[in-house]
Amino acid sequence: MSFIAGQSWAYRAPEGFHASRVVIGAIVRFEDRESIVCISVLDAPRNRHAAPGDTVTIPFVPLSESAFAATVTALAADEEQVPDAFATQLQAWSVDERGLAVFTVPFLGFLDQMMSMQVAAIADQQRQTAPAA
Repeated sequence: MSFIAGQSWAYRAPEGFHASRVVIGAIVRFEDRESIVCISVLDAPRNRHAAPGDTVTIPFVPLSESAFAATVTALAADEEQVPDAFATQLQAWSVDERGLAVFTVPFLGFLDQMMSMQVAAIADQQRQTAPAA
């Protein structure tokens, strides 16, 4: 798949939220490592107990390109605008002293779920690279 800033994608949204979309706001490319796809999520469920229609916009989520590819299911539109808050959050992220932090797990509709999956992925990676006792 080819990803371009401005594209809107369907993703593995929770039941009842299939109209939710992720929009690529920027792609950060590197010569020596995987690209980062910075997205906004439109019409995301407010929380795990949200009824259809109870949605929020998540203005900024940085994903590794492989995590983004595992997130999306189909191109929804070639051009869609990100929310106004995207630019401000992209700027803050790009100068964060901790570096360009990025999620390496797919987004499935809930930020808390993605954070838990990321923590589990980091723990798995540390176990695999830890020296044998």
